Amino acid sequence: MRQTQAGYWLDREELMKIRDRKLLSSDRDYLYFALQIDYPGKLNPQIDVDAFCDRWNLSAGDFYKALGDLKNKRIVEAISNQLNLHLQETV
Repeated sequence: MRQTQAGYWLDREELMKIRDRKLLSSDRDYLYFALQIDYPGKLNPQIDVDAFCDRWNLSAGDFYKALGDLKNKRIVEAISNQLNLHLQETV
């Protein structure tokens, strides 16, 4: 007998609801999931920051602050207008 694995689908609409309900602890977390939704599996996405911020209701200042937090955690590297996503596996 084959078991079906249950999962949870996170898309833009669901992430926006989660943010509106203040279930995320920071813009850093929100940005991380937004990047995963818009750029799944991409290591070097080209991001139009203004368009991205408009789509996700972020100010450019909040975007760059959250990006700095992700950079400090070594999840992303910021290179001018390009992001290199380095996803870390948890053990």
